[in-house]
Amino acid sequence: MSAPGPRIRCRLMGVLALSAASQWPIALPADAPDPSEWFRSTTQALMDAVTDGDKAVWERVLDADCIITTEDGEFLRKARFLEELKPLPRGFSGKIAVRDLTVRQLGGAAVVHYWLDELEQIFDQQLKTVYAETDVYRRDGTSWRMVAMQVTVVPRDLAPIPQRSADWQELLGDYQYSPAATSRYRVFRRDGALYGGRDTKSATRLIPLAPLVFFQQGSVHIMIFVRNDAGAISEVRELHKYNEVRMQRAAIPSS
Repeated sequence: MSAPGPRIRCRLMGVLALSAASQWPIALPADAPDPSEWFRSTTQALMDAVTDGDKAVWERVLDADCIITTEDGEFLRKARFLEELKPLPRGFSGKIAVRDLTVRQLGGAAVVHYWLDELEQIFDQQLKTVYAETDVYRRDGTSWRMVAMQVTVVPRDLAPIPQRSADWQELLGDYQYSPAATSRYRVFRRDGALYGGRDTKSATRLIPLAPLVFFQQGSVHIMIFVRNDAGAISEVRELHKYNEVRMQRAAIPSS
């Protein structure tokens, strides 16, 4: 979704557009006792305005100096955001729902936090993604203007891709960050699945994606087992927050 990074939205997100911009609630007394409903309807309208590249809705809400941080860490200003806001390409469709929105007013400012449930169709493929977003508004006469927004993807476990579990035998064993390390990463089987961790109690399931590639359940980490020149599994590499952490095998079986 890149909520709401427009270039990434065109790649990922589709929503249902408003039938008429005049139906969207703009004005609201800044001193209204509870503006929560205004923020809910406004936020949903912003999400709905993306699929057909409706710049007008965003133009009315975004402050001239609004800063936008996408889930990929991209930093955008209002002008660039609006420039990149384009309709979804052919074959892309979907919808997004705003839920559990909360508003915290701080004088002339408001911090709005909510979750976004995205259901997306890319030709014959269906994707489901959840995002968490926080927006900051300032009072502007009879309404509010957004001055900052930041979004992040809520992690979830990847679906397994069936592999030959018999091949996992060569992955079993202990791995270590360094010979001087006091703890080891142990890979073992349990109930027909592969697990990895410092001990059997805290170990997490390794979800297969390819013969030597696994997703670490409950995390955002990818585990890749590596062969040496002799063809034996000699290390495992953990893709950890866009870094690569290597663990050497404590004892490499002979060929």
